[in-house]
This record gives sequence, C-alpha cells and structure tokens, in this order.
Amino acid sequence: MADISIWKEKFRISHSLVAPDGIASIHGLAYCLQEAAINHASAARLGYDELIKLNLAWVLTRQLINLYKIPRLNEKITVETWAAGMTDTIAIRDFNILNKQNIMGICRSSWMLINLNLRKPVRIPADMRHLLPQNPGRLQEDVELEKIPLTDNSEDNGSSYKVVYSDLDMNHHVNNINYLKWVLDDFDYSYRQKYRLESIEINYLAEAFFGDQLVRNTVRINDHEFLTKIISNKSLKPILSSRTKWLPKD
Repeated sequence: MADISIWKEKFRISHSLVAPDGIASIHGLAYCLQEAAINHASAARLGYDELIKLNLAWVLTRQLINLYKIPRLNEKITVETWAAGMTDTIAIRDFNILNKQNIMGICRSSWMLINLNLRKPVRIPADMRHLLPQNPGRLQEDVELEKIPLTDNSEDNGSSYKVVYSDLDMNHHVNNINYLKWVLDDFDYSYRQKYRLESIEINYLAEAFFGDQLVRNTVRINDHEFLTKIISNKSLKPILSSRTKWLPKD
C-alpha cells in the first residue's frame, strides 16, 4: 500500500484563481488547500463517501494561513498536507504551499466531526484515529490556533448579506471558502490596491444556512491588523471571528 502520510497535489494558478492584480486570491488558494485535504482524506478512507454512510461530516473549526509570497497567474504550485495531531474530538491538519522547493505559505487547520441529523459534534471513533499517520512538528513555523476576540462595535454599522444557494456545499451550510470572501470583501478597492494579505485567521463558530441574514463588522486594531466578525442578524449569534494582517505591496 502506498504511503499517503504526506499528500502532495499540484495546481496551476489559473485565471479563476487570481485577483484583479494578477496574484492568487486567498479564496483561490483556499480552494487548492481544500481540494488537497479532501483527496487526502478520501485516500485514507476518511472522506465524504465513507462518512456519509455514517451520517457524519468533517467541518472546519479554526484556520490560520500565513503567506510569505503569493503565487501569480499561471504559476505552478504544490500543496502538501498531512495530519498533525488528533484527539477524540479534534483533528489538526497542516499544509505547505510550495513553488518548486520554496515554501510560499503555510496553513494550520482544526476539524471536528458532526452528526448531520443533529448538527452537533461527535467523538472521532477510535478506529478512524489510526487511519492516518500523525506528523506533528513538521510545519515550518510553530503556530497556534488561537481564540479570536469578537469585535464589540454596534451591528448597526455593519454590512448585511443574505445566504444564497451558491454559498452552500454538500453539507448544506455555507462553505468555508465563502466566509473568506466575505471577510476580505470588507476591505475596499483602494486598500487592496496598496496592501496584500500577510495572514488570515478564522474561528468558525456556528453554521449558516440558506436564507440566513448575516451582518459583518470590521474594526482596525492597528495600521495593518483588523478584526472581523460575522453574526446572525436574527439571533445575534456569532458565526465567525477573524483576524487579518496586511503588508504594503512591493
């Protein structure tokens, strides 16, 4: 049986994966990370086809992406991903984004299993925890998935958005990539022309479903660091909290 402890997948940064400035968008890169993770899980018999039989699904709970250099249009990259640790409730997955042999960015993510009928987390079965070898300490940078504080400004100052059908994935909730888009869309065109994303952290706090009305608020912490939250307009329940850091473009 082939060794799948470290999964490697190649991508080309196509026109659909870049922003107006010709560099890969964060949701374009997140798509590559997500595809690699899905394919790795499937190869280890931990993917959608296996879990749906048990009425289970993986959901992302926290994510941190650090970008040292961002690939450009038509550049070829390799995504490496591996299991970095697992408890009976949380699985940690790490990623490298490489151009040839140079690491352009890293990602650490945490996942949990939910029961799709109850929409509640469940323990990861013991027999699943042995299907993927663990590779802790392999990530280039020792990063922590921290709890991100919620902004405390008034929701009246935020922008609203209604969840539509195209926002949903096969778990019938908003896909994590769309949340990345919503967070970054709170930064206007002129700011994005001058600055590029250095890192983004997200805590996924609750699910959002078709027709939900969401409100987004962003506050500045310092010149290049911001906190964003997304809440349910109806229940005021927090859906997401995020921290972004930016660098001036060269």
